[in-house]
Amino acid sequence: MTNNNYLKKERLFLLFSILAFVYLVGCQKQPEIVFGNTYVGDNNGANIVVVDTTTVNMSTIFVDSTATAGTGYLQVGQVKDPYFGTINSRAYWQVSPPSGASIGVYDIYDSVGLILLFKKSNPFYGDTTHAQTLVVSQVDSLYQLDTHIRQNGWSSNNVLPVDPNPLGQTSVIIAPNIPFSSQGIQDTVKIPINDNLGRQLFTMIYNNSDTISKPDKWVQWFHGLCLSWLPDPNQPNQTGAIYGFQDSAVLRIYYTKAGVYGTPAYLDFGITNKSYQFNHITADRGATPLKYLNKPAGGAAGSIPVPPPTTISDSLAHAGYVQTSTGLNVKLTFPTLNAIAQRPDFLSVLRAQLTIRPDLNSFNTDWKIPPQLAVYSTDQNNLPLGAIPGAAGAQTGNLVIDYLNLPNMFYTYDVTAFIKPLVTSIDPTAAQDGIIITVPSPNSTNSFARAVLADRTYPVNQRITLTVYYISLFPHN
Repeated sequence: MTNNNYLKKERLFLLFSILAFVYLVGCQKQPEIVFGNTYVGDNNGANIVVVDTTTVNMSTIFVDSTATAGTGYLQVGQVKDPYFGTINSRAYWQVSPPSGASIGVYDIYDSVGLILLFKKSNPFYGDTTHAQTLVVSQVDSLYQLDTHIRQNGWSSNNVLPVDPNPLGQTSVIIAPNIPFSSQGIQDTVKIPINDNLGRQLFTMIYNNSDTISKPDKWVQWFHGLCLSWLPDPNQPNQTGAIYGFQDSAVLRIYYTKAGVYGTPAYLDFGITNKSYQFNHITADRGATPLKYLNKPAGGAAGSIPVPPPTTISDSLAHAGYVQTSTGLNVKLTFPTLNAIAQRPDFLSVLRAQLTIRPDLNSFNTDWKIPPQLAVYSTDQNNLPLGAIPGAAGAQTGNLVIDYLNLPNMFYTYDVTAFIKPLVTSIDPTAAQDGIIITVPSPNSTNSFARAVLADRTYPVNQRITLTVYYISLFPHN
């Protein structure tokens, strides 16, 4: 009986010991995890504080010339964009004669035409429901870079004179998403060319002319071609469209080879030196907020480059404008960012997320926004320095396409790698460091992708936002 009482006492002691331990542990002060713009200063807690009220200044960078050579597309047409103005584009290229071509004495010339291809994946911009008049002209000067101004490539502001008498033209409707043209030859557009040129080339090939066989003589005689457009005088308010044709266009001579029945044949003058194929692009922004853009300062050839100018969003209807192919990108700066580091509870930045929202009135199924926008770091020179990486590398915004619910369409980026050192920087020039938003390659040069971005003055759920998460440890007395 004594033994049983002893065991009961031992078990009670053990039970009380366990209960006491649990009580003591439960009385310990645990770190407090709080999300919000304020911290709890109880000197014993640890917070993760969320700051989403950092000022984000938005401006538009404008460069007056963009790379348009060797993009893979002949960009041709005109678009009247309510936000970006009237955009015009024409294409230039050189052609080369067919190698080793020969024509028999009884072969018969038929016709000549320019063959253009438009594939389903080719870029287009604007309203494609109306006919477009395409015009082919011959370049009227030597097709060469200007060494006097140290020109080392072709760009959007280069232009070459053309013969005032076009070689040919056609009006056609192109359905780019099928693709199909009103000429009824699927993804192909054919422009009839003046037979005087066709017969001349045919005869030169028949005679084995050294102008045909020797490239240096050929380029001196046939400088190149230009593909442009003509406006419809009956529809002056038409939106218009710009099409990107494949850079595999050919000038084709059709003829019949002599024989018992005669055999159809052709000779192709294809594009040569594709790095010399370029698109000349102009923009008239006079009827849009972009008319207030600060213009680049011109400099003499060989002078020190001047940084491209920026225009604050307050001057541009409270928005930033991205259309990289016409020289427009957006810059973001964060003038009050280092105020976070001045908070008495600040320890370290944990994460930073940038959310970019397009103006809800600026896009729809006709005026689509780019599926991707890239982010780069920049400084006072307003040029991209390097891509801002996320966890998986380069970032393009993770846009979810949902044209039935436009507010759900926005871009997000992990910008921790950029923001973290900027928060604690004491460099006086750090206020000019920022983020450039641009259309990523190759769409930056081979399309007219565009976006109008809402600045900080928009309603809370429609504006650009930088959200910073930082670790807060309160000071002990």
